[in-house]
Amino acid sequence: MTRQNISTGSSANDGTGDTLRSAGTKINANFTELYTFLGGNASTLSTQVSLEDSSIVFEGATADGNETRVMAENATADRLVRIPNASGTLVMDTLSQTITNKTLGEVSFESSTITADGDCSDTATLIICDKGTALAVGLNNGTTTGEYKIFTNKGAGVATITPDNFAGGASFALAQNEGATCIWDGSNWFLVGNQSTATIA
Repeated sequence: MTRQNISTGSSANDGTGDTLRSAGTKINANFTELYTFLGGNASTLSTQVSLEDSSIVFEGATADGNETRVMAENATADRLVRIPNASGTLVMDTLSQTITNKTLGEVSFESSTITADGDCSDTATLIICDKGTALAVGLNNGTTTGEYKIFTNKGAGVATITPDNFAGGASFALAQNEGATCIWDGSNWFLVGNQSTATIA
C-alpha cells in the first residue's frame, strides 16, 4: 500500500482538508501496514524479532534475557552479502561443523614451527619441524575424529614424532626434507598416504 497522507487543507480551518474520521482511517491503515510489515499482524508487533540502532534482534521462542543479534562491522567500502536460494545452517568460524557438497578453492592451513623439544601445537594442522640437531616432538590425542596433522622437517636434525596413541607403533621419524600425514580416528593417530618417513618405531 502507498502511504496515505492526511490532507491538511490550504490554510487553517478552510474546510478543504480531510475530516477527522477520514484522517483517523488513514492513520489506522498506515499503522496496520507497518505492524504487518514488521513481523506481527494488524494489531500486534512481533515479539520475537525487533530492530535496534545497529542490529536485528531475535528473541527466540522463549522471552528471556538471551537474544541473538545480527549486525555488520563498520564498512570501509560498499559491501554486498548474498544469501543463497537454499535452506541450510550458517557456518561459524568458532564452531566445529561438518561441511558437505562444497568445492574449495585455494586452501591454506594454520601452521606452527617447532624448533625445540616438546609437544606440537594442538590447533595447527601443518607442523614444521626445524632444528639443526635431533628434535623430539610430542603429539597429543586429537579432539575430533577425522582431524589430521601434516608434519614436515626442514631442519638438519631428525625429527621424531611420538603420538600419545599411535596405531603404527610408538613413534615415527622424519629426516630433513621429509614429511608425513597423520589422521585421528577417535582413538589413535594413523599414518596415511605415501609417507616419506625415515623410521617407524
